[in-house]
Amino acid sequence: MPSIGVNQVSRGTAINWNGEIYICVGMEHIKPGKGPAYVQMKLKNAITGRIIDNRFRSQDTVDQVDVDRGDYTFSYVSGDKYVFMHTKTYEEVEISDEAIGDRKDYLVEGNTVTLCTVHGSVLSIELPKTVVLEVIETEPGIKNASATNVGKPATTNTGLIVTVPPFINQGDRIKVDTENGTYMERYNA
Repeated sequence: MPSIGVNQVSRGTAINWNGEIYICVGMEHIKPGKGPAYVQMKLKNAITGRIIDNRFRSQDTVDQVDVDRGDYTFSYVSGDKYVFMHTKTYEEVEISDEAIGDRKDYLVEGNTVTLCTVHGSVLSIELPKTVVLEVIETEPGIKNASATNVGKPATTNTGLIVTVPPFINQGDRIKVDTENGTYMERYNA
């Protein structure tokens, strides 16, 4: 594994740190008025999914892990396994419900995700920035309502509950941000 400086680590880079594989999900270079510069990194454990914050000195190095990234289409759920198909080779990969975690709320059949693997083992699933979900249950919409800071809960076809504006009705399709699970806009195709 090649060693790289922490300043070369970017979002999505996999590193071996303290004997475990982590994926950088956020970082910030900080130069305080007094003292040396440092890098504040948000690291996600590739196996457990737990996110930690760690501070590295600017001159520190970490071991970079070679990660294979591939585009896969989410196909279907078989028992407690989620089945994905590689977009070019048509190879199928099964991932357990436990490994998917809360990301299952954003998986819609036919959507493309990026699977990150190391030595054939799936480390993580990178979702698209937004997904389109169908509202299957919500209170009736208010006619001529505008988007205000008042919202109502809506259950989507994946089971995700999102706060939506009053004008959203059952059967509407909405665009949802996959990073924080918030409503972005009504989707008109």
